Amino acid sequence: MKKVLVESTQPVRTKKTGWWITVQLLEDILVLNVFQNRILQARHCINRNTGEYMTLRDGEWKAQRIEDAIGLQPAWYGWNSQEDIKQHFRMTKEDEMQILKALHADDAPAYRKKAYDLIDYRETERGREMREKTELNRVARVKALMNRIPELPEGLREWIDRQETGGENYALKDRETGKWSCSCCGGSFDKTSLKREDGGEILRDHDSVICPCCGTTIRYLSRKQKIDIRTHFACVQPVDHEMSVVRHFDAEILCHKGRKKAVVINESIRIVLWKKPRLSPPCDIYYQQYGYFDNKSNPANRREYSGYLYDDGIEEAFRDTAYEGWGRLFIQMSAAGLKLNYNWLMAMRENAPFVSVTEMLFRGRFYRLLAETSEHGTYWGRYYGTLKLQGKRIEDVFDIKDRQKINRIRDKNGGELMVKWMRWSEKHHEKLSDRVVTWLLQNNIGVSETAWTKVRMSMEQSMNYFERQRRESYKGKSVKQVISQYEDYMGMCEKLHKDTTDEMVYRPRELKRRHDEAVLELERRNAELKAEEYSKKFGEAEQVLQTIGDKFEYSGEEYFIMVPKRIVDIVAEGNYLHHCAGATDRYFDRIKQRETYICFLRKTAEPDTPFYTIEVEPGGTIR
Repeated sequence: MKKVLVESTQPVRTKKTGWWITVQLLEDILVLNVFQNRILQARHCINRNTGEYMTLRDGEWKAQRIEDAIGLQPAWYGWNSQEDIKQHFRMTKEDEMQILKALHADDAPAYRKKAYDLIDYRETERGREMREKTELNRVARVKALMNRIPELPEGLREWIDRQETGGENYALKDRETGKWSCSCCGGSFDKTSLKREDGGEILRDHDSVICPCCGTTIRYLSRKQKIDIRTHFACVQPVDHEMSVVRHFDAEILCHKGRKKAVVINESIRIVLWKKPRLSPPCDIYYQQYGYFDNKSNPANRREYSGYLYDDGIEEAFRDTAYEGWGRLFIQMSAAGLKLNYNWLMAMRENAPFVSVTEMLFRGRFYRLLAETSEHGTYWGRYYGTLKLQGKRIEDVFDIKDRQKINRIRDKNGGELMVKWMRWSEKHHEKLSDRVVTWLLQNNIGVSETAWTKVRMSMEQSMNYFERQRRESYKGKSVKQVISQYEDYMGMCEKLHKDTTDEMVYRPRELKRRHDEAVLELERRNAELKAEEYSKKFGEAEQVLQTIGDKFEYSGEEYFIMVPKRIVDIVAEGNYLHHCAGATDRYFDRIKQRETYICFLRKTAEPDTPFYTIEVEPGGTIR
């Protein structure tokens, strides 16, 4: 846009009132001088060759469209009416013809032949072209950046195979031929030709045997025809003085009968780490989108997962980036073959207590707890796990004073669930045997899931009780399902006012039968229990109702009025007649305050059938 030319040229003035436009052609710039009551409001300029448009208002240039220049609502807030356009877009016939000629009206669609429509059309086309050009430039930059990413390290597939399976191969059964095949060489052979590596004679499932075709030690699988293992890993690579990259992969290890083992890797995400002095943002994320990488969106829904970290190039790649503080620890965790969510760990780089606790867990060999902790971070650096990050000692971090309990967590490679149970054990001074701890962890039983039994039985007794019930009454059900049934049963017993401290109640010999009986009894006594619940909640209101019967009750030949004695009767009446008298607490609060009363109007011939509900003021006025 030739701004100097426009600013140095005086606008053509007008003597018209209201909105009026004068037109000038300055070389290839079409200028629309916008006046209101003879006062210049703006000068809207359009390059007739390139389509570029800008508005000069109060000495400031802005890339605004014609509707803004002439004082109309921007189109994205709603369409402007033809009446509004006529009122604001007024000019001489000669100026209108000048616009049509300058903006090549002959090349525009038939419905765009008027001056305003033509300008709007040209500006719309210009916007579309600029967006397309901007997107093409962006894509070109992304491609150029991705072309800088180095080749994958050699032996990457063999490395992930070793990490996940130890590089093991298998003898797999072909049920169609009755033979076995080796996943190392793909060779086929009879079972009789297999020899155990230790020289034993009887061949058992998962024994190590020698492949008769290639002589490799493989694992004998008596039933399986294939093994499909899916895992994830990341590879950190230095690129140049400007950036490094963290590449996330999905991997499949495929062992099928009659074929060699295949390791398939698919790169899903690239995280470009920018080196100093570029600190904001410290990285850009590019998602693999059906054959290409892009950072604009993620329609393929790529995600980072817990996985392994390739043990080369980490220190050099992290140097001079915002993640340099992780370098040494990442190298050590990678060498230890730990399967962690390294992406979340990187995102938590500025949370110093989290970084400190992560290193503490690694040094203490709390590997499972470390893996779970690595999943409990956010992109905003917040931690939402169970550990106390502000603790300076391991006892403070675990919130457990007994060091033996902390050592048990490490010895059993426990996670957050075991930490919670050790805290409970310490708080309630109850010992948990290894057998109980193993049972709790294997069945993923939380501390809150055994609320009823913990105060009535020891955890050893609870375990034995639930296991016996599962064997005898809940075959095919999980322990958690049995516990859920027990908690449900005890909740019903409490509602039925049974003595939950009585062993005959809290430790029934046949839990399923007693549970079903409690369900039936609860259904049978539902009305009674509901009445009791309402009476307990709105007792004062019920007392008021019981004192007003003499004043408001009435009997006639066709109708009678009665005062309900219980709040539950009002609720039942409201449900039957479909009104709100019993649906909210408002009426019951007003009854308690003696602001209003509820009465029932019934037909004398049908005394038990709700007919009308009456609201009465204390003075007797029917509302």
